[in-house]
Amino acid sequence: MQYYDYSSEIAKVEQLIATLSSQLMEAQSIVQEWTETNANLSHSAAEARAKNQGMGRGFLGGLLGSKYRGAMRSAAAASNAAIAKEIVEKRAKIAEGKREAQELVKNLKEQLSFAKQELKTLKSKARSQSHIKSTKTKSASTSLDLLQKLKEAQQAGLLTDAEYEEKRKKLVSEL
Repeated sequence: MQYYDYSSEIAKVEQLIATLSSQLMEAQSIVQEWTETNANLSHSAAEARAKNQGMGRGFLGGLLGSKYRGAMRSAAAASNAAIAKEIVEKRAKIAEGKREAQELVKNLKEQLSFAKQELKTLKSKARSQSHIKSTKTKSASTSLDLLQKLKEAQQAGLLTDAEYEEKRKKLVSEL
């Protein structure tokens, strides 16, 4: 019986697992970056809106009067609307980028799971084959010992040549 050497296949699958694990970590990092980008966008938008809140107030607003304050409030409202529009556009891009990164993470996890299962199968086959090889080697060793004892029994005159030949053929066929 010919035995198959699984070591090269096992090494290839182990390398694939290492590569996929590395790619998975990168993809998870990209998802985290998109999440942080979204949080930073929210923070900067809040700061911009807060800055607009103060327009027309303070010493200059009091000095220049209500028309100035009204114009500044209108300008602040227009600025807040522009900020909101810009935020919506940026959030759409962020959501798309994050969704793509999450899809990549999902695909890499599936590939990694498949590769790990394949590695498990290959290692199991290699162990099984090794066990069979070991058992056959032990069996062959035992049969060789029996052949030696059979020969000694014939030489001692305990078996006839015909009996010896019959038993020898039976042992050899079992090898």
